[in-house]
Amino acid sequence: MTGRDVIACDSAWNNRAVSKPTVVDAITEQLAYRIAAGIYQPGELLPSVRQLATEFGASTPSANSALGRLAALGFADVRRGLGYTVRDIQVFAGIDTWRYLFRFAHQVPDQAARLFSDIIDIDHMLIMEALRTFAADPSRYDLTQAIQATDRMELLIADKNSSLNDIMAAELHMLRCALAALGKPGVLSLFNTVGEILVSIPEAAQAFYEPLEPAGHVLIGRKLEEIRDMSTDFEAPDLSVVELVMREYHNQVITTFRDLITAR
Repeated sequence: MTGRDVIACDSAWNNRAVSKPTVVDAITEQLAYRIAAGIYQPGELLPSVRQLATEFGASTPSANSALGRLAALGFADVRRGLGYTVRDIQVFAGIDTWRYLFRFAHQVPDQAARLFSDIIDIDHMLIMEALRTFAADPSRYDLTQAIQATDRMELLIADKNSSLNDIMAAELHMLRCALAALGKPGVLSLFNTVGEILVSIPEAAQAFYEPLEPAGHVLIGRKLEEIRDMSTDFEAPDLSVVELVMREYHNQVITTFRDLITAR
């Protein structure tokens, strides 16, 4: 079994069907871009169904569906008797809004870079919190699943047909298993949300592995395994040093991402 076969069993991302974009998709994306780029200002009334149908050469049901989807994504509000108005996404945007924004990261690079930086900061915070919890009493936690996930990530790295996105999905699964072992459902839920956004961003994997190649990331899992197998006189590492190293790495990831989306 190859690394690709293994991760296909573990990651739902590889099981998602890729469908051809529809006219509703095209209208939704164009309107969302206009809102993110400031072409439509917060509180402004969006074009009517008939206006959109004319502009995009679409049917009125398609235009209406696009407006409904735009509202569901958090880019617009429905005002009875008026239509759809632009939501202030800087204040009221949710996870779905920001995840969708990365579709046009190259067109709004400053917003995308700021958002990506915030996501990486959350990722950094969650990982460090997990390390502190684990280091306080390593013998309490069963990391068997996390170590198995590390093995699968290594298989994937060894498979020359694997993409960086495949490898990143495997690493996120490794970290997910480690967080699950720590018994922190709230932290795990937040991490899963962040992970869903990261795997949806085309440039994220390259940004993650340009400062440090995938094999270097496997060392995290192997270090956990080493600590698990140590005797009870384990001495916790200086996590302040670990955090400095992690912070420097994450800063490089953020810089690399910004360079990637502004390169075109």
